[in-house]
Amino acid sequence: MAGVFLLLSILLIGMTAREVVGSIYLELAQRRAQTIARAVEVAAPDAWQALMSGQTAEELAHLSGAQPLRKAFSDEVRELNLPELKVYDLERKVLFATISSEIGTREDGAALISVIENSAPEIVTKDLTDGSQQYELYVPVFDAENTLRAVFELYEPVGYLDKIFTRTIIPSIAVPLILLLGLLWVLNQLVGRAQADIDARTGALNELRKRLESFVSTSAVNAARASDQQGKITSQNVVTTLFFSDIRDFTGFSEQNSPEDVVGFLNELMSLQVRILRAHGGDIDKMIGDAILARFDRDDGGASALVAAEEILTTMGQFNFPRALGIGIYRGSVISGAIGPEDRRDYTVIGDSVNVAARLCSAAKADEIVVDADLTDQSFGPLEEITVKGRNAPITVRRKHIKTKTAPPKN
Repeated sequence: MAGVFLLLSILLIGMTAREVVGSIYLELAQRRAQTIARAVEVAAPDAWQALMSGQTAEELAHLSGAQPLRKAFSDEVRELNLPELKVYDLERKVLFATISSEIGTREDGAALISVIENSAPEIVTKDLTDGSQQYELYVPVFDAENTLRAVFELYEPVGYLDKIFTRTIIPSIAVPLILLLGLLWVLNQLVGRAQADIDARTGALNELRKRLESFVSTSAVNAARASDQQGKITSQNVVTTLFFSDIRDFTGFSEQNSPEDVVGFLNELMSLQVRILRAHGGDIDKMIGDAILARFDRDDGGASALVAAEEILTTMGQFNFPRALGIGIYRGSVISGAIGPEDRRDYTVIGDSVNVAARLCSAAKADEIVVDADLTDQSFGPLEEITVKGRNAPITVRRKHIKTKTAPPKN
């Protein structure tokens, strides 16, 4: 983008400089034409007046001033080093020409017509027979009352004006170009530093965002992204499968071991569960001490939760963990939304189904899964009715025990 701007700037400066040089050159040409006219008028006043009245130089041959007229023109052409000169009246007739055969002819060129109509000089590039080029300068000539009397056509080699243009354009382009390049370099440095700072800040913000997202559920992140400009998060009723796990006798383990060992064991077991739950489409709603509440929102969430629960206990069986897990699984309606004040909210699920999932987890023994009977069949275990706190009617469940290598608790 900067390169395009630079190129356009150079082209604009060049075009402007050439236009200015051309205007100045035409102004100088008009002054030369006026100088020639005054010199001829002084040398042969009668013949000049006759010429301006429309008589050609050939028609003035009988006048005594004809010879001084021709000599005056020849002297001016030689002194100004002009290759050729023509004088036109306002009817476009050639009154005088350095090439005698052209005297009396009529010119119909657009440049000459424009000068006569607008009283402003014009420049035309002409191709010569030898392949070279020259400029034809059509300039108006005025009398003492500033009335247009004639048009002079002067001829200049192309190289002459081009040299003037080159001497003019190089400084006019070079200085702004150097300044512009310097400005672009400074801007590039500033933009580079600013971009580096922005990238660093963006990286830090992304890293912070990832760290913050690790503290909340995927549902909470999605809800926050979908919130309106005021940060309002809409609560909704959803039917989901709830997975609730809890470490058996974790309190006793905590009392008998150092804080480092307790946190190390908890992190290891939590990491194992989170990895498997997410692999099967579960979303970690929250971690409550040594317990995990996860949700499976898909229609087949019940089957996914059961597979995840069995895989967790089976994987635990490959290690010698100091304590075992109990797992409860229940599918039902919950309210999903942001709970708490504006400055400290928790996006979670609440409702009776959450309480039931927690009660089923409490009813599970070590290395056991207690699940709502509607989510599985007899292969999981026989039907069983249990009564949970907060409900009068019993809940029909099935149990499945998976043997692990849980180490015996310390005495």
